[in-house]
Amino acid sequence: MELFQGIGEFFKFAIPSAVMICLELWSFELLVLMSELLPNPQLETSALSVCLDTIETLFTVTYGLGVAVSTRVSNELGARNPNMAHVAVYVMMLLAAIETIMVSLTLFASWHVLGYLFSNEK
Repeated sequence: MELFQGIGEFFKFAIPSAVMICLELWSFELLVLMSELLPNPQLETSALSVCLDTIETLFTVTYGLGVAVSTRVSNELGARNPNMAHVAVYVMMLLAAIETIMVSLTLFASWHVLGYLFSNEK
């Protein structure tokens, strides 16, 4: 029974987090469906799909880094080591800046071929 003592607190944070992620993904899908109302729906849906897939992939990387540093900071604070938690946050900020620069450079360097990853049309 000791195993289930903290389950209420776990679900207090887990359920809103899961709902938030579902709403984000559903809003992306709703945007794609609503692009049918635009003047050239086939072109608009294709372009929107490419943009949303790219954004979702990039957000997954930063989400994973955020979860990892959150766990690390929690462990360090639980071990009563706030200095290492502070270092972990700075390392995460550095990784986020490096990831932003790398992704931006990649997107700017490949803007003319990025669409061909999804389609062979002009």
